[in-house]
Amino acid sequence: MFGVAVGAGAEWPRVAVPAQAVVLARLGKGPTAEKAALRDAYGHVDGPHIVNTWGLLLELPKTADMNKDHIPAFTLEPPKRAAEPSQAGAVVARTPRFIDDVAAGRVELPTIPGVVQRLIAALRDPDVDSRTIAEALSRDPVLSAKVLRVANSSFFGGQRSMASIDAAVGMIGTQALNRLIVACGVSSTFEGIAGIDMRLFWRDALVAAIAANKLAPLLAADAEEAYICGLLHATGHLILCRSYPDIANAMFAGFAVVRGAELAAIESEAFGIDHPTVGALWVESLGFPQSVADSIGKMSHPLADTHGPLDLTLRSACALAAAVAQKDAAETALTALPQSVRARFTAAGGEPDAAFGKLYDTLQETEPMS
Repeated sequence: MFGVAVGAGAEWPRVAVPAQAVVLARLGKGPTAEKAALRDAYGHVDGPHIVNTWGLLLELPKTADMNKDHIPAFTLEPPKRAAEPSQAGAVVARTPRFIDDVAAGRVELPTIPGVVQRLIAALRDPDVDSRTIAEALSRDPVLSAKVLRVANSSFFGGQRSMASIDAAVGMIGTQALNRLIVACGVSSTFEGIAGIDMRLFWRDALVAAIAANKLAPLLAADAEEAYICGLLHATGHLILCRSYPDIANAMFAGFAVVRGAELAAIESEAFGIDHPTVGALWVESLGFPQSVADSIGKMSHPLADTHGPLDLTLRSACALAAAVAQKDAAETALTALPQSVRARFTAAGGEPDAAFGKLYDTLQETEPMS
């Protein structure tokens, strides 16, 4: 996603603009503030400049046809105007302090329904029986219906209709049911978040969860922890947008979806904290394994040798989820994986092998949770 401002001058060097300039532009703080950010970074602003959230080196053509009805992917800088003094009593936007706001009670971390927490705890018992699960789910008919709807979906075969939780457990097993309950329970916690397409968000999350679960055995990671990591890795973004809806609307409503480190950079400037950090705090507060919280918290950091199998699994799963969202071909999706993972799925000729093709097809067929 790019925001481009065209100024005077025929020649201009290529620059990579930091996330701060993107945030200033999106928050509507005006060309003066945006130019100040650029001047701080590069020492000059008198010419075409590119606000590029990826930090890529790009350059504008020497001239631009301003008579076209539609010029995609950029907006023109408005005419310069005299600076207007602040009016008395005007509200000055501030960068939130999330941790302080939580500590002071101004922001509350979301909680998942009690029945979901009890079900997650019960399903950790390898000897739990389906009757116990069915009784617990019966206390939440909406959740029960949602779990059955997903259990009957094509992902789990959809060969016959399952009308009861007992039948669902018998068909898909306790572990798969646990994943469904977590997915359905957590998604019901967040509804109508400012600036977020929730259907798209949860499809991304579900694709990442399934990819992580499938990749985990190959990378020596725990498959169930990997699934939770994939499902919850971006929930910190929902929490930030729910906590500060005005900023969320200004920053994300109507813009193309951004993910991963790019999103984290914008959040850090707009909210003062990024979604991996918030997500890790929230996951830890819910009692999920510390390894899950740690892996989510590292998502905005460059992959390093110190990162473990679960970190590598989550990073790879998120890369595949982004590729699916962008409708990339399998060949392109393969190149997005970390090198050590990519090598496992590369055939002798350099193309994706059959195992990767099957995995990617499965991910592409994943339906959003509704």
